[in-house]
Amino acid sequence: MLSVPPSASANKERSDEAPKIQTLQQGSATGNPRNKVALAPGHSLMDWIRLGNSSQDLTGVGGRVLDVTPEQLAQHNTKGDAWLAIRGSVYNVTPYMNFHPGGVEELERGIGTDATKLFAEVHAWVNYESILKKCFVGRYRPRANGADGAAGVGVASSVAPSAASSAETSPSKAGLGMFLASKEEKEKHNAARNAPLKHPKRKLRWDWYEQEETGSIVLYCQTQEASVLVALGKDNQDFRIEVLENGETCSLHFELEGTIIWPVRIIQIPNSSKVEIQLKKMKPSHWKRLGLPCEDSGQEKGSEIQINYSKMEVVDTIDVNYNTKILVLTRLDQSFCTTPVGHHVRVRMTLEDQEVVRCYTPISKSLVDPLSTEEQTRVYLMVKEYKDGLLSSWLAGRPKQSIVEVSSPEGSFQTRHLANRKELYLFAAGTGFTPMVGVINWARKVIIGKFTKICLTFFNRTEKDILWREELDKLVLKDGRFSVTHILSEPDDMWTGLRGRIDGELLKAHLPSRSPQEDPKFFTFVCGPTAFTQLTGGLLKVLGYSDDDYHCFQG
Repeated sequence: MLSVPPSASANKERSDEAPKIQTLQQGSATGNPRNKVALAPGHSLMDWIRLGNSSQDLTGVGGRVLDVTPEQLAQHNTKGDAWLAIRGSVYNVTPYMNFHPGGVEELERGIGTDATKLFAEVHAWVNYESILKKCFVGRYRPRANGADGAAGVGVASSVAPSAASSAETSPSKAGLGMFLASKEEKEKHNAARNAPLKHPKRKLRWDWYEQEETGSIVLYCQTQEASVLVALGKDNQDFRIEVLENGETCSLHFELEGTIIWPVRIIQIPNSSKVEIQLKKMKPSHWKRLGLPCEDSGQEKGSEIQINYSKMEVVDTIDVNYNTKILVLTRLDQSFCTTPVGHHVRVRMTLEDQEVVRCYTPISKSLVDPLSTEEQTRVYLMVKEYKDGLLSSWLAGRPKQSIVEVSSPEGSFQTRHLANRKELYLFAAGTGFTPMVGVINWARKVIIGKFTKICLTFFNRTEKDILWREELDKLVLKDGRFSVTHILSEPDDMWTGLRGRIDGELLKAHLPSRSPQEDPKFFTFVCGPTAFTQLTGGLLKVLGYSDDDYHCFQG
């Protein structure tokens, strides 16, 4: 049960008594964030792929490609006759209903409508074109005035009236709404705070410095969230740099004055948008210049960033616990790309002509030990193997020398939101810990206005589920600013630490008081399964935190 404030006006003031939740019906804080319902036998992703490869017509229209108007789409709005539109394509999802990992009711929210916005909010990373290609009906043709053409228009109205009325009359459901951040609130929260700053398109500025044995290229990026890709040709002289930021990419491409040794080293200058690329010359000498620019170097206008995948080789696997391991990946050529703090990559596999895609946040090899130049070129993915997870099981089972396709980094978080903050409070559940690794490593490197506290509250089911416990303990001993509190939801009798799940009282106990009259000196990060993240984000609002005070990484 939830303690609900008696009036809307009372919600605006912070209560001395934190909201308390005795039971979290949305699921375990460390459960599988993807599968919200248990699928019936014979309805796994593999079963769906087999059905798609059969001779059965899944379109329901005999394979014809139709032009579908909003009025026609609206007629197919029942479980037994279900069409929906995503990004201009219409699909007959009737045969897919019982295969949907989120359940039939979740899919029913979008049928009969343009569900583009709904899809983007729930799981924009899913390759729907591959999953639903055998269900393709035709192209969506909204009216010219756009009344029905806006993405997501009509999605909310697809919720059954009985569900809406019960939400209004049920105190428990109304109370839950007070503490769960809605999808609209999350969208507004991320859009308002993470909208990229507008910068005029301009040529990438850079400088070149050298000594007899080494050289440095200094890039003057526009933000601290630039992702830098470097690539060296087989002749060790063709050198290319790509800087991805603000939705654009700019490149430098040179035939170097001399040959260099791979790998190079990339250093993000703390408290700065400058990036240094350190080169080691094959033969000690003084160069007259960095090299001759190629035709595609130094473009005035960046081009729109596309999601590009690179083939990477598994060079090592490191066991973390009984169901989690770290995959160590390296590119097949002489290249690598940096991942900004709070950003992620996509991993995809192809199974019987069907693409399966999942997002992972790269981590460092260690929280304590610095990376060598060679280790910096590698990608470290912490992968938890879920029993029913097709991609996670496949990925966790990759042997050395096998190939994995990984995308370039993407994400919305910007470190400018942490200006003038002195304390960081991190709330993670399960593998929601992985984005926190980058945050911790970044925060420890900040020099100007450095952080005085970095506090991690880590939720897990049992003691054996705790990830990187030894690394966390080492960091506590090495850096006095860092602390970690473990909270278990299903501990054994030997556990002497804290027990429970996230709720208002626990959150209040692990956070400083938020005074509207004072400029906040702290910032909060949240990541975990969907229910955990939504609940924690909602509770932060109840405790008086504004959109500028926290960031929720979406699982």
